[in-house]
Amino acid sequence: MTLTVVGLLLSLSLPALAQEPTPLELSKVPQEGKTPQDFVPSGWKIEDTVRGDLDKNGSEDVVLQLVEAGPDSNAEGEVLEHARALLVLLADGATLRRAGASNQVLYCTTCAGTLSTPGAVGQVKLQKGVLLVEQSSGSREMTHTLLRFRFEPKDKRFLLIGEDVEHVDRATGGTQKTSTNLLTGQRISEKLQFDEKKNKNVTLSTQKEKVPVKKVFLEDVNISKY
Repeated sequence: MTLTVVGLLLSLSLPALAQEPTPLELSKVPQEGKTPQDFVPSGWKIEDTVRGDLDKNGSEDVVLQLVEAGPDSNAEGEVLEHARALLVLLADGATLRRAGASNQVLYCTTCAGTLSTPGAVGQVKLQKGVLLVEQSSGSREMTHTLLRFRFEPKDKRFLLIGEDVEHVDRATGGTQKTSTNLLTGQRISEKLQFDEKKNKNVTLSTQKEKVPVKKVFLEDVNISKY
């Protein structure tokens, strides 16, 4: 039997691989437009929209959560992965201008393990002019992140100003929490354990420290590093 035939038989016996997500090509996203839809490249669609004043000019800005368009599963019933992207559009009169764009700050539709949410809505929020991105990933070992971004007029970009990260063993209730203020460099780390008698988490230890402060913008953040 030739190697070609062997290879063919092996390929037929193996399950088909699910489609890999394709990150959004940011170069295809316009710098300005009249409507949010003007910023959505071909092959993508709007999954969620959040509105509010992010640059404090009194106008309503727009944050778009995009997802690759396409079926949720293939002919074999396998779930297909679809990439996500985040766009921040600032209103300037009747014009929307792109002020932030990331193809790596949001998990793809299946990249968060059993906690993946194919139709994720509400993980991006605005609060007092701050852009919040909140996500969870994993299964028994869960990671929960809350990232805070603020528009910096001098840089005309969205700066990462804070991050809260929790690593939780959902079977034992053991939790490691880290909250970092990236403007002051203040970091607070806590170790907690679930107390069945009190029916709540109990703090075992708390540590405060100073960490180096450097500018990290929306485009620099990769959610997979958490």
